[in-house]
Amino acid sequence: MSEDKKKGDILNQLAIISDLIEKVNIEVRNSTVLFEVDDEQYDELKEYLNSKYDEEIEEDDSGTFSISLGEVVFLFSKNSV
Repeated sequence: MSEDKKKGDILNQLAIISDLIEKVNIEVRNSTVLFEVDDEQYDELKEYLNSKYDEEIEEDDSGTFSISLGEVVFLFSKNSV
């Protein structure tokens, strides 16, 4: 995560996004947000979120992991290209 390009804590940003999604005026069964990132960013995110997130983050064999904030699931996937 390049500090010079983007500012702010990713976990705080995801909490804000989660809050906004929960307030959308539609009924949903599942709110999932997908972030497809390159391998380096994926590893940095996983390491950082593991250090900050209250629950253990488990990586899927398919190169994905997820965290839940409120009713929203954030799914992180390695870029397949």
